[in-house]
Amino acid sequence: MIQIDKARWRWLPERLIGWPVPVVCLLLGHLVFAGMVGLWQAGMLQALELLGYDRALGWQAPAPLDERIVLIGETEADIHRWGYPLPDGVLAEALERLAQGRPRVIGVDKYRDIPVPPGSERLDQVLRRHPEIVWVTKFGNFAAHDPAVAPPPALVDTARTGFSDIPLDEDGLTRRGLLFLDDGRQVSSAFALVMALRYLRPERIVPQADSQHADHLRLGATTIPPLETDAGAYVHADTAGYQYLLDYRGRLSAARIYTLTDLLQGRLPAVQLADKIVLLGGMAESLRDDFQIPTRRFLADVPTIPPLAGSNGRIPGVVLHALQVDQLLRFALAGDSPIRGLPDFAEVGWLWLWCLAGVGLALSRVRFRHLLTLMAGALILLAGVWRIAFLHQIWLPLATPVLGLTAAAALSAAYLSAHDHAERRLLMSLFARQVAPEVADTLWRERTRLVAGGRLLPQHLIATVLFADIRGFASIAENLEPAQLMDWLNVYMAAMTQAVMAHGGMVRQYVGDEVMALFGAPAPRRTEAEVAGDAARAVECALAMGERLRRLNAVWAQHGLPVAAVRIGIYTGPLVAGSLGDSQRFEYAVVGDTVNIASRLENFDKDAHHPVGGFCRVLVGDATLRYLGGRFRVTALGQVRFKGKNQELAVYRVDGEISE
Repeated sequence: MIQIDKARWRWLPERLIGWPVPVVCLLLGHLVFAGMVGLWQAGMLQALELLGYDRALGWQAPAPLDERIVLIGETEADIHRWGYPLPDGVLAEALERLAQGRPRVIGVDKYRDIPVPPGSERLDQVLRRHPEIVWVTKFGNFAAHDPAVAPPPALVDTARTGFSDIPLDEDGLTRRGLLFLDDGRQVSSAFALVMALRYLRPERIVPQADSQHADHLRLGATTIPPLETDAGAYVHADTAGYQYLLDYRGRLSAARIYTLTDLLQGRLPAVQLADKIVLLGGMAESLRDDFQIPTRRFLADVPTIPPLAGSNGRIPGVVLHALQVDQLLRFALAGDSPIRGLPDFAEVGWLWLWCLAGVGLALSRVRFRHLLTLMAGALILLAGVWRIAFLHQIWLPLATPVLGLTAAAALSAAYLSAHDHAERRLLMSLFARQVAPEVADTLWRERTRLVAGGRLLPQHLIATVLFADIRGFASIAENLEPAQLMDWLNVYMAAMTQAVMAHGGMVRQYVGDEVMALFGAPAPRRTEAEVAGDAARAVECALAMGERLRRLNAVWAQHGLPVAAVRIGIYTGPLVAGSLGDSQRFEYAVVGDTVNIASRLENFDKDAHHPVGGFCRVLVGDATLRYLGGRFRVTALGQVRFKGKNQELAVYRVDGEISE
């Protein structure tokens, strides 16, 4: 009797063995999903997501070349020529020359809360005389020991100042801009916003509240929503004030970038300044007014002198302010949309979708190299959707769903591999020693129809059952010692088993000296021809068993051991096959009237109807005979009514093959 102990599969999660495979894979996918959400919320994936954001900035279509902004840079050569810090008188001269060109806005990105004589009075007069001049301040952070910096005395308590504070990410890069800051007493505006609004005033564009969100700023046709703490890849980011994401799409005009010396020596044509925004600020590395940004696309159309990007890979603050002004003007005048993330539930749903996609890839059950191809295609699709969304100014998570897809596919594939291995061990443990190798291969190919939940599924089969029993085994057992009897019986059983497996059958069980074999199980037959083939192989097997026994008897007789004769009964018909037993130990079993008839054919008239030689008697029923197609010589023994049967059964003895 074949019995299986499930403890052999204790390396698998025991509670999952009996569950449907798709359910387990879905559970694993959701486990991966929960893990990814946990890593995401812990901020452990933020660096990867920000790296993807930086790459995506470089894929955007650049905005048209901006000729509304003119840059005046204080370079290292200017510092050596005009001194450091730049005297108020030199600064006043520079501002007067700029004002002669009649620009709309002049923005000065230089702290001047403390006068730098000579020329301080002249600077105050210039500032009072020219309302188009806007000056930079610093809001500061008292808690971080970052003190505020006031504007020049002439501009204190005026609307012509703006702070230059810039939020930095943990990696030191500048990806966010500020519009407003609030210290609890008053709201301050950013330097770039003040310049942009003064430029937009003649266009009659003023800041407004969004019609649907009163706390959102609207410039022209574009609403700029404040950055949420968990927008895009950010996790609990410090979004104090009114922040927005910088898109770095702006491009500065090479023809409108000059040095302070160019301005003071008259090499800046006044026509270049009319109706423009002019920014004056430091560009020398020694001034340490620079920022690290995630992309340099704006540098494609600017000269290397003056150096807008220092040797340390950073850009001057005045250039960063210019890029912010450009972005705000595009919001107001061109209708550009700000980069924004989706609500939390949408981002979580996006991650969940790709985790399930990983499960789906694994459930396709393709070969490993094909699975890798499918995963590569899914990752390309994911990256393509993500990129298209970013081009529409929607920032979706990328690294997290990539990891979720990969982990879900890998974990599900590993489980499927383990599950398949367990099923193979189950099938092979049940059948490997009782069936021919080609039958075992068929079982494995058809495992999805044979096995579920760690058990064989019940099946209706048309099969041929063979019973073989030794005639007079009791007297043989009396004449041998127990050890001799066991050796003698093992030799007999080995010969009979080899005959069964050589003819494509499976040994169902051994009971004492009786052998039960099946032809056409456990893999079901689909055609009459296959059933007929099983019946013919069963009869061929019976004759081969007789021939093997004849040779064994010759050997036994030489060694003074008992010789044997065998009775074989064969019948073909329907039966039910499957696992029989409890959840811990079970066996492959077949039940049905076909089994009973085959057993009674073997036992019928035990001592009669033996052919000459007396080694092997083979009896078949009429149902089996119909499938043999005249291949064998048979002798009719008449109609027999077996016990428990209402109808008589025609019984035939097989005497050999016709070819013989």
